[in-house]
Amino acid sequence: MGTLLILRLVGRRLVGRRSTAAALAATWAVGSVCAQSDRSDRNEFYFDASAGYVSADTDLNTWTEGGFSKLRYSDDDFEAFRLFGEYHGRISPTLRARVVADYVDDASGGVDFTEAVIDWRPVPRSRNQQQLRFGAFYPSFSLENTERGWQSPFTYSYSAINTWIGEEIRPFGAEWSLRRRLQGFRSNHELRAFAAGFYGNDPAGTMLFWRGWALHDRQSRFNDDLTIAPRPFTTAPPQHYSPFRETDHRPGAYAGVEWRYARRALIQLARYDNRADPYSFSDGQWGWGTDFDQLAVQVSLPAKLGLVVQSMEGYTEWLTAALPNGTRMPISEHVYDEFESSFVLLTRTLGASQRVALRYDTFSYERPGAVPEFYGDEGDAWTLSYRIEPTQRFSGGIEWLRIDSRREILPMFYATAPAHTEDQLRLQLTYRLAAPTR
Repeated sequence: MGTLLILRLVGRRLVGRRSTAAALAATWAVGSVCAQSDRSDRNEFYFDASAGYVSADTDLNTWTEGGFSKLRYSDDDFEAFRLFGEYHGRISPTLRARVVADYVDDASGGVDFTEAVIDWRPVPRSRNQQQLRFGAFYPSFSLENTERGWQSPFTYSYSAINTWIGEEIRPFGAEWSLRRRLQGFRSNHELRAFAAGFYGNDPAGTMLFWRGWALHDRQSRFNDDLTIAPRPFTTAPPQHYSPFRETDHRPGAYAGVEWRYARRALIQLARYDNRADPYSFSDGQWGWGTDFDQLAVQVSLPAKLGLVVQSMEGYTEWLTAALPNGTRMPISEHVYDEFESSFVLLTRTLGASQRVALRYDTFSYERPGAVPEFYGDEGDAWTLSYRIEPTQRFSGGIEWLRIDSRREILPMFYATAPAHTEDQLRLQLTYRLAAPTR
């Protein structure tokens, strides 16, 4: 009860728009001060600036402006820009702080935070190694987004699964994990279990219905006010949506297990449930009860090849015709929608500084018992990427992405063709700078 009370108090403070920025800034400042109090403790500031030219071929408006495109950009221009900074500070030998601040230049742009974490790793007294994370962070689900700033080392545009996680899944709470190497002389087998309780994330699932699945690299920040498609049969402007709100003050949870063999293979099973009440409402946002199961596999293959596979299935329950003023239209109903996505990624390193990657995604969203085509979003995507890192500070690459999708809701409600093929060619340059201090 004491832990849940603490999480509830933390959640109430973190999920507010103004208090979030203040709390995270305070976390950053406290971590810096504590780390600097001992000259033997080390701080590190990491900066990453990326810019690129994008050539997009699509008939749809970009989703960041309330359109239905599954791409982040819809024009040919120097647009693929992101600037982020990551701070690591050691507060004590077993306690560390990490904060990530991000700048983007779209409709909900500016500077904001994507993660703020206190990480406690007690000194192990057996083969069990425990870890406890507090704050706002990504769940341990992705085997694709493993770089600083939750970026992918394989492609610039994330898979459909991890694009959605970056948009709508960000717990504000605590995660416990336990790692144990199995018995045996020089055993390379290792097991890991993790579980978390959190607040926020109650609207998760909103983007999947209104916009559908997408493939891009934009991560939602804590105070983002995203634009989504307008409601049908109205002349109202596009809707606005904040993905990390708390609407019912009920904690959500996720848990998972992993098996790892050296650095050659990893298998993960996980389940997530935000436990949101679809009848709950707070500050213009309704709850969406969303849960999913996922399987993720990573394998090192001969000839410097690597394989990453991830599959997700889940459902979301919500109220149709629920208005942003907290009322419902007479036609409103409580519905259950199912969603599914999978991807297979094959990658190969070329020497010490180059990498190629090929990924295939499938995705769907439908309502069982109704007319699936009407409510569905189904399609697939191919991504081909080449990246080179000639120095530790500079890297670049080129990526081609094609998405084929179909949504029957588009011609019926928005006078738009149901099927679309979207292509994107992207040239990217990145500059990185790490600055350790005492």
